[in-house]
Amino acid sequence: MLQDIQFKSAQHVIDEVRNMNVKGGSPFGRAAAWAYSLACTQERFAGRADLTARFDDISSQLLALKPTMATIYNTKSLVYKKLDSFPEETALDIITCEIDALCQRIIHYSLDSVSRLGENGANLIRDGASVLMHSYSSALMSVFTAAARQGRKFSLTCTESRPLRESRVAAKILQELHVPVTYITDASVWEFMPACDLIIMGADTIAWDGSVANKMGTALISQLAQCCRKPVYIASELYKLDRRTAQGHPIVLERRVPDEIVSPGDFDSMDGIEVVNQFFDLTPANQITGLITERGVIAPATVSLNWDQLEAQLLNG
Repeated sequence: MLQDIQFKSAQHVIDEVRNMNVKGGSPFGRAAAWAYSLACTQERFAGRADLTARFDDISSQLLALKPTMATIYNTKSLVYKKLDSFPEETALDIITCEIDALCQRIIHYSLDSVSRLGENGANLIRDGASVLMHSYSSALMSVFTAAARQGRKFSLTCTESRPLRESRVAAKILQELHVPVTYITDASVWEFMPACDLIIMGADTIAWDGSVANKMGTALISQLAQCCRKPVYIASELYKLDRRTAQGHPIVLERRVPDEIVSPGDFDSMDGIEVVNQFFDLTPANQITGLITERGVIAPATVSLNWDQLEAQLLNG
């Protein structure tokens, strides 16, 4: 059973996101929903303009911290669409109650979707399979958890996912599932890929054309997979679809602080040296065999066909 941080307030959500305690595209979307929900249930507003200003503040902070995350943008978009749907004379307590209900639907849909896509992805893993994974996501781990609980016997080759090495979280979960893990450096993936049967990675954002933004190294692995003729699957709930890309807006690929990859004393001088901590990259849709979603394993190019139904389901309950 997936569990999120027990958020205490909207500000607590923002603080946990800033401190990198929220990990993965799905948890970021749910965290955003919690921020709006807690603002509605805990804070007091003089009127609709005051409520909107608070939502603007929450939105700007979360999107500034994690610009790559479509789930944050989607949650914001649905909340504002719901807010705009009320006539001017609607009582504020009715508005906040309805928006809180919307946020709870987003949270529960996400949790259920991650569980369901895990069952779909588990069907791709055969007994004796060797799977290569990169980075950490709750959707990715849902696939491996479902396969293990179905009694599949398989092994994982797990990259460390520098610089923060969040794959350590994945390795710990796999240990608890008694799944054999080979933990490798990112740079050695080419050496181990030929022995793997398939590659499964996660997604932080999916573009309208089916390309995927994920932790740095995902695009490199998918390119190497073509050389090795290995299938590449991306585990993701459909809520990670970034609708802005349909209008030509690029996915913002986050860069983080240099301190995560360079320590004091590494160089005698930093003169002439630029340190770039690129945190996400973009994998083209034509390098992805299929997207593992709550509605099945689908062709990347068809992902946009699912949005309208999903949006209506969340908005209308």
